[in-house]
Amino acid sequence: MSSLRIKILVLSFVCVFTNVQAGSIDDAFKALNQFNYFEAKRLFEKSLKSSQSAANYGLAMIYYRKDNPFHQLDSALNCVVRSEKSYGLMKDKQKESLKKYNFDYLAIASLRQEISTALFQRVLQNPSEEAYDGFLKTNDWAKETFKAVYARDSIGYVKAKTSNTSAAFDLFLKKYPQSDFQKEALNNFYRLQYTENTEGKNIAAFLNFEKQFPTNPYVADAQDQIYHLSTTQNRVQDYQSFIRTYPKNRNVESAWRKLYQLYMADYSLERLDKFQKEYPDYPYLSELKKDKELGMQQIIPFKKNGLFGWMDLNGKTVIPAQYSTVGFFKEGLAWAEKSGKYGFVNKANEIIIPFKYTSCNDFDKGRAIVELDSVFGIIDRSGAYIVEPQYKDIGQFSEGLIYAMKDSLYGYFDGLGYPRIPEQYEEAFSFSNGMAKVTFKGLEGYIDVYGSFKVKPLYESINLFGDSLIIIEGDESSKLATFQGNELKTIAIEDLGMLVSDRALVISDDRIGYLNKKGQAVIPATFDYFTNAKTEGEFVGAYAKVSKANKFGVIDKNGKPVIPLTYSKLGAVSSLIAFEKAGKWGFIDMQNKVIIPASYEYAESFKSGLGVVQMLTLKGAINAKGEIVIPIEHTTIKVLDDSHFIVSLGAFYGIYTNKGKLVVPLEYSNIRKVQDDFYILSKGTELHYFYVPENKLIKPLKD
Repeated sequence: MSSLRIKILVLSFVCVFTNVQAGSIDDAFKALNQFNYFEAKRLFEKSLKSSQSAANYGLAMIYYRKDNPFHQLDSALNCVVRSEKSYGLMKDKQKESLKKYNFDYLAIASLRQEISTALFQRVLQNPSEEAYDGFLKTNDWAKETFKAVYARDSIGYVKAKTSNTSAAFDLFLKKYPQSDFQKEALNNFYRLQYTENTEGKNIAAFLNFEKQFPTNPYVADAQDQIYHLSTTQNRVQDYQSFIRTYPKNRNVESAWRKLYQLYMADYSLERLDKFQKEYPDYPYLSELKKDKELGMQQIIPFKKNGLFGWMDLNGKTVIPAQYSTVGFFKEGLAWAEKSGKYGFVNKANEIIIPFKYTSCNDFDKGRAIVELDSVFGIIDRSGAYIVEPQYKDIGQFSEGLIYAMKDSLYGYFDGLGYPRIPEQYEEAFSFSNGMAKVTFKGLEGYIDVYGSFKVKPLYESINLFGDSLIIIEGDESSKLATFQGNELKTIAIEDLGMLVSDRALVISDDRIGYLNKKGQAVIPATFDYFTNAKTEGEFVGAYAKVSKANKFGVIDKNGKPVIPLTYSKLGAVSSLIAFEKAGKWGFIDMQNKVIIPASYEYAESFKSGLGVVQMLTLKGAINAKGEIVIPIEHTTIKVLDDSHFIVSLGAFYGIYTNKGKLVVPLEYSNIRKVQDDFYILSKGTELHYFYVPENKLIKPLKD
């Protein structure tokens, strides 16, 4: 047989085979379209070798449809995947011939998605982390991928949260590093890693955590805990030890500043110099220099256009008026109000303590009381809380303790904020001489600094008398008793004054006498009661003014007359005492010698080196020689302090020295003391000052 004939026979065989196979796939699609699933399945399976993509597509259709006994989604998925992968191997002629059966790549992709959607619906019927993960591994093209990922990760995340261990979150993060829950899971992992490894809550545990897990963000909190535990007692030595022991701790800067603030509680320039010598390694020397410069500067509040700032003693503006109200500088800081909130600034107008408080007090020994949302607390000079705001009422520190009421009862705590005496009193007062008065179950007593009763709560109202007795107050009379409650046998007491020079004025049966600190009547109650007896009748040094038969005189501590009781009117006990004779007033000394004859309409005993006198309706002041020092041309004249007098003419006030110098003109509507060295003067809307040490009137300079 010739080669040509052989080639013709082979070619004829191939064509016949191809036509046979084409006929099989065509018949398969025809059977599928006629819903003859048994025949279609047989023919598609028969065509798998010759038409792999089309046959798998057909089988996938059969397995996907529910209207035949061959429905099986997993088989449908496997077939459609094989169809998609082998579609590119088909010849174009074959692809074109099968289009009449709506078979092409888009049909494969569409069927694949429908199968994936059905598989996803099956997962939704019994959802689990494993089911969603299995779906994702075999259906990574599906449009439900994002939902499946989120659902899978959500279930996994809930499992980790339920376990609530760092290991569970670590496993979740390793399995799903791109999860939407990654950030939250990582935060929980770090948090649990921190808590699991610091259960001891001691310095050793936090140090070990810091060393073992240096990249954990909670290392910062571990360092904070080390700082807190090392400085719990809030003492200078605690912060000093912390700085030396943990030099790389992130709180070293805060520790230095706290150390400085605590050291400077007793604020003064001398104290600042001492600090610099004791701590030469203090890292903020420029700030120390600045504090020293500011400390040497004296500035006071001033008012302009309804706002307040600070000026120097020459009236020059140092800090412009910008605050609603301000205070004086105390211990280097002053409170100020802005937008209804209070804070503290230094003399450079730097905000040291933020404006966040409802009210606040001046600093005193490194502490200030502040109010926040209607409750009170205490801060130090750095603004840190010594006592968190939580008290409805709070007192001032006295003898190292302060009273406070949190709910409905009072207790005491110390300067470090530690409770010292439990909250158990309905009322409480500050300590004085080691004792404080309290009300316990409706009765008053006195406690010591340890909370033990020095005077048991047995009475409705008591007060101390000297250092060993109490006054039991009654509605119409009083009694003296020991701290143990033993009542003394003494004269009837209607009223009892303060002890002065071991003598206390006692009113008994409308008569006046004097008791000593033991409650003994050392001067019998034989003197008459007179107007203002409770103030003018008290002892001044070794002498007291008394009255009998409408006549006045002066007695000594033994009741012996020093100035006979012959005066119809007599001023208060003084170096020179005002007296009245024949309607005129003059002055006598303690030897009853007339020093200035009676020639005035009225006079007041000497104070601050001068005696106030009146001629007709006007007043002035004279010295011991009878010389007029303050002109007798004023409506009123009163002692202001040891060396100054306030005078008025009508509604306007001024100030004289006791040497007769007018240092503040009579043009102010009000004069009042605001600090030891300053008087504030009101003139319309203006505020001026009088500076006592220099007898200086201070006014803001015009800009």
